[in-house]
Amino acid sequence: MVGKSFYKEYGVDMETKIDIDSFQEDLRPGYDFHLPSLTDASNSRGLVFKAIVSGSHVLDVGCDTGRFGEVLRKQKYCTVDGIEPCARAAQLASSRLDKIFIQPVENERSFEEFENYDAVLFLDVLEHLVDPWSVLEGAKKALKPGGAIYVVVPNIAHISIVRRLVLGDFEYQKYGTMDKTHLRWFTRKSLQRALEDAGFINIKIDGLTSIPYLGKRSNALRFIENQLGRLFPNMFSGSILGHGQVYSSCQR
Repeated sequence: MVGKSFYKEYGVDMETKIDIDSFQEDLRPGYDFHLPSLTDASNSRGLVFKAIVSGSHVLDVGCDTGRFGEVLRKQKYCTVDGIEPCARAAQLASSRLDKIFIQPVENERSFEEFENYDAVLFLDVLEHLVDPWSVLEGAKKALKPGGAIYVVVPNIAHISIVRRLVLGDFEYQKYGTMDKTHLRWFTRKSLQRALEDAGFINIKIDGLTSIPYLGKRSNALRFIENQLGRLFPNMFSGSILGHGQVYSSCQR
């Protein structure tokens, strides 16, 4: 989802012919993972799945291979369209979703042909974009009155990242918060501001607790993990889930 402005910013000569799609596909890792349990409220996909109303018309932005949308279609009888810039991922998604649009998402204009959706999803997508703030403004226009947006991003304020910074370490990785394809970073507060600035209302920000070495060993450790997450959400939220709405006719 890297736009041409990214290459200009980093000194790439745009007079040289660049196959941007090929460049992105070579850089990006594969994300065709099996989904975690969608009945588990401790993961972001489970929370979004629970929140979406059955029968909704959903736009999954950066849908990758369409696994999440496929489950929404089968289990919640939703109509799910996807936007995916990677042709290889989109080919797989085309057999799982109702419609697939192979195109980049770069700014507000990327949504000019989309409208009347009940929900728009950005599940681990905004951090890959050059201008996520403009993209959020465009996404708002794709929603019908009263429609909802769901955003999941990694938390750059997580204790594991802060620890690395204190030690002078800022190494990119293949996956996770320090994924080498990430261009933007968010905290709970900055995601809240981004949704507010885009014009969304009824905004709610949740953190999904993730503490290394806790949570997967015993009930006692899971209890400690949950308590620390409640007390210090900025420090121990591995991912952040943001939810907002657009005005309905009765709210105007």
